[in-house]
Amino acid sequence: MPWVEFTNVVKRFSNIMAVNNVSFSIEKHDFFTLLGPSGCGKTTTLRLIAGLELPDEGRIFIANQDVTYKLPKERNVAMVFQNYALYPHMTVKENISYPLVVRKIHKQEIEKRVNFVAESLQINQLLDRYPQQISGGQQQRVALARAMIQTPSVFLLDEPLSNLDAKLRLEARSFLKHLHMELGTAVVYVTHDQAEAMALSTKIAVMDSGIIKQIGTPKQIYDQPVDTFVASFIGNPPMNIIPCRISDGYCYIGEQRFQLQIPLAKTYQDVYLGIRPENIQIDRTKGDLCAQIFVIEPLGVETIITLNIDNYQIKCLVFEDVPYTAGDKIWIKLKRDKIHIFEKSGKRIQGSEQIDNY
Repeated sequence: MPWVEFTNVVKRFSNIMAVNNVSFSIEKHDFFTLLGPSGCGKTTTLRLIAGLELPDEGRIFIANQDVTYKLPKERNVAMVFQNYALYPHMTVKENISYPLVVRKIHKQEIEKRVNFVAESLQINQLLDRYPQQISGGQQQRVALARAMIQTPSVFLLDEPLSNLDAKLRLEARSFLKHLHMELGTAVVYVTHDQAEAMALSTKIAVMDSGIIKQIGTPKQIYDQPVDTFVASFIGNPPMNIIPCRISDGYCYIGEQRFQLQIPLAKTYQDVYLGIRPENIQIDRTKGDLCAQIFVIEPLGVETIITLNIDNYQIKCLVFEDVPYTAGDKIWIKLKRDKIHIFEKSGKRIQGSEQIDNY
């Protein structure tokens, strides 16, 4: 049975459809990420699980109980907010223990649980300090400790890493992944950062304009995007989406063509070819398409090369030294089994990943 389930959930704010007929299910041990741009409905979805918003339509279930219209305190969920929402006049210990204090748990039990979660999160030396006396990364751990101490059915995390610097974000990301393995219950995580989603999640739901575009494992989302929105939102650099047409075993891009046999149909007019930057190979003398190097961006272990092909610009990603300079004419070869074809509407043509290799 699903641990968290949305069934045809709708949430409106005046004339804005924040969550549009959303359905999904989360298993008990999932790290489930709601991923999408600002304003796509991911935080509203999280708040619906928490009970901070109530749906206009549909049903919400947690641990096999219908919680659609239950109060937050009746749902046994714990939420970590983007700004951590720590009480500045309370010590770290008081912040962590607060959820148990309001429930009138015995003092000895509170002391035991505070010490346990503080030690688990390596903040036991901070218990007598105030939030303003500790770093952002430590504040994040205090917020997590306050959530953990409740032993909730579901942990809800609303962009908890967004206030940390780049180095601390990487450390916190690793810590969160390890923590999830220890917690043994569902985590629902909101972010607009696709790298976070890919690194942390067992499942990702990509949202846009209140609609879930695709749900799958990170690998499924990356390798088999359902449309151009998902394809271009996931990946850094994102997938190249190039207008083309396909006829008689050839793919035409601008004035150039290369051999491309698709088993589904003989001809596609006004479609898009999608290929990720790492699946483009560069050669000085031969390939599928002729291109000119526009700019080279060395990033240490990898290099991003921006290329002009007739009137189109694409990016490729290479992991070795680049013996070229801007302005050089080169050839590129596309890995056939990594090509996707998308309809003009943006939807991926099913089976287009089965392109024959030449």
